[in-house]
Amino acid sequence: MKVVKLFVSSISLNAFPGILLASLLAGFLCAGSVSAQTLDPDLRPDLRRAITTQGDLGRKGRTNGYVPELKPDLDVVRSLSSLSIRGDGSLLHSMPHPSQSTAVISALTSISSGTPLNRILHTSQLSLTSSAGSDEQFVDRNGDLIADERTTLDSVGGSFDIAVGRSGARYEVYSATLNNRPVGVVVVALDTNGDYRVDASNTYNLRTDFNLPSAAAVVTGTSNAGREFVIVCSSGYYNSSNPNDPNNESSPGIVLLVRDPATGGFDPSRSRELVRVGDNRLYNANALALLPNNDLLIADFHSDELRIIRDTDSDGIPDTLATAPYYSYRFSNDAPLDIAVNSRGLVFSHSAGTNTVMLALYDDNADGRADRDEVVVEGLSIDNNLFLHGLTVDRAGNVYVIEDASGTADASSSGGNGGRPRVDAFPDPALNGFLVDGPVFTSADDEKTQALTGLAFGYSTTLAGVAHLTLVNSAKLQGNATQDGLGSIIGTGLTRGASGATESEAAARGLRVLVGGRTARVFSFSDTQVNVYVPDEVGNGSRSVVVTVGSDVIAADQVTVAKSNPGIFTVPQNGAGEAIALLASGFQYSKGPFPAKTDSQRSVIAIFGTGWRKDLPASVQIGGRAAVVQYAGSAGQFPGLDQINVELPEGSSGASTIVVTTASGISSRNGVVVTIK
Repeated sequence: MKVVKLFVSSISLNAFPGILLASLLAGFLCAGSVSAQTLDPDLRPDLRRAITTQGDLGRKGRTNGYVPELKPDLDVVRSLSSLSIRGDGSLLHSMPHPSQSTAVISALTSISSGTPLNRILHTSQLSLTSSAGSDEQFVDRNGDLIADERTTLDSVGGSFDIAVGRSGARYEVYSATLNNRPVGVVVVALDTNGDYRVDASNTYNLRTDFNLPSAAAVVTGTSNAGREFVIVCSSGYYNSSNPNDPNNESSPGIVLLVRDPATGGFDPSRSRELVRVGDNRLYNANALALLPNNDLLIADFHSDELRIIRDTDSDGIPDTLATAPYYSYRFSNDAPLDIAVNSRGLVFSHSAGTNTVMLALYDDNADGRADRDEVVVEGLSIDNNLFLHGLTVDRAGNVYVIEDASGTADASSSGGNGGRPRVDAFPDPALNGFLVDGPVFTSADDEKTQALTGLAFGYSTTLAGVAHLTLVNSAKLQGNATQDGLGSIIGTGLTRGASGATESEAAARGLRVLVGGRTARVFSFSDTQVNVYVPDEVGNGSRSVVVTVGSDVIAADQVTVAKSNPGIFTVPQNGAGEAIALLASGFQYSKGPFPAKTDSQRSVIAIFGTGWRKDLPASVQIGGRAAVVQYAGSAGQFPGLDQINVELPEGSSGASTIVVTTASGISSRNGVVVTIK
């Protein structure tokens, strides 16, 4: 690994004659407004310095420092008592409590060749006793949210944060010390042969060009023109109790670096400062996250705010710091230490403490600012450190957080958390912030001498984001599906183009559906509709529905599963038209049109549908006349299929509308008929 000039590709200048060398250097130096950087191969993370950088919430702080829109009141704190009801009135089926297990998670198998980067969790493991450190990669191969494959990306000191570009480049950032001066550093690490190990890298000193005294966080994205960009921030750490603390920084800077595909470096014509160091427009910048529209969120711990840099010219690159914050937190113990965003724009954040919470932030009116927060995890053990922390979301919506990042360096005897550094995983099946409890994904190899920091997944280059879906009654194709009933999942791209009419075909194509975390049998499927049986054990109420193909989540959403919602199957299979029914009189089991009488008795027909077995007795009207119900309930062997046997009312003839109504007064849809001769 070597330090190179920020906007110069890493070529060997020794190969050029003196005159040519001089002309090349002149060209490079005049290419932009930045200056060349000092070459130094020894820049490494300064963990000693990072360990001391605790957040300093709401205190007086630096002279002329940024003052937040809503100044934090240190006396206003969130109650951490467990609640079974969220603030939005929704029932919390499971308030997650992260496991405090101290067992080491062994991941001895190397990452399998061909594993896409969107399935690989990147993090850094740092030594508390030496300059050793490594950037590690983990894969959950079997979907249990426990790492079982691991490959070390590099072992040259590690980093404080990491991001993975669509190009596959890893961007590692950390703070270093050079000639007693603090330096922000970004490393562009490349795996050119796909073995998940770095084989080429360039190290850039951000102090020379942008005056960054540290590098606390990094994100990467892609512009509308397809250019990959990297954004790095300094922390803005300031010890208000000691203005002479040598680790104190000016207010944070944020820099945009745009990759140059021609040189492999950065483009000086596009790279620039988004926020200048020392301009006091921010107080801290301890974490970054990109919204789906590429607006940039900034966690400002001291100010108890999320700030936002918006893309005002619609080129897919954030450019202008908004005056108004994206969100002002209500409680001082919610001050954002780290943030992450899922593919649907839902923001997660957590603060610091021995019993802190994770929040989900909702932009209910879609105006580009969060309107409220909801507690989604309680009982987190998060060290107060502006550099050492980690929070991220994978493509499927699972949320990962580092607890006790600095391990024994944050000793409980000194008021810290202690504990083994570990990564906890929390499923969010519907990608809506309704997290459920999860396991320890991985942990530091040695709890006494190591720290963990920084979390990131790569992007999928083959899959779109997780699609939305709805779950409806299969017979009426409207309204909610029911427990122990037949439901139809409606959406687009649900099966990646596959179709089939049997359970075995679904299994062969790797198609799987979970409703409320339980496997739902798939009877037939296409890219726009998947027909399933909703297990009785799912119960009724708000439940997640997740469609996967192979190991990839394709669609997911939160739906309502009803206790009852009667629907009658029809011949056109569109919820209306001629009902699917059989003549039951005399055990004939023939299709309609039906005789009004059979053997001088009113004919009895069996009508088939779904959604009424849990809400009996049911009543039936045919042609506006009440029909005598002889049987209502399960149709027998086929799961979820309901049957109701009725006598045709006296005087019925022609195409007669049929309506089934349950005991609680819920009726099947209009437009369904039986034809009577």
